[in-house]
Amino acid sequence: MQIGDKVLVPRTGGGESAGEVIEIYTKHARVRFPIGDTFKGRKLPGTLETTYGYKTLRQSDLKLIKEVTR
Repeated sequence: MQIGDKVLVPRTGGGESAGEVIEIYTKHARVRFPIGDTFKGRKLPGTLETTYGYKTLRQSDLKLIKEVTR
């Protein structure tokens, strides 16, 4: 895993969101993901839907999204 990789980020509500690795530590990675309409399991007001959330997770908890090359 490296900075810039696209990954699926586990969300508090049990789903996953597409995100990007922005920092790498020994066994963890810091990721950024668009919040959408919920954050920490709660509905957000419309003004915050275009912001990003950040999490530091074990790299083993992230799933790489394979980009299609043509």
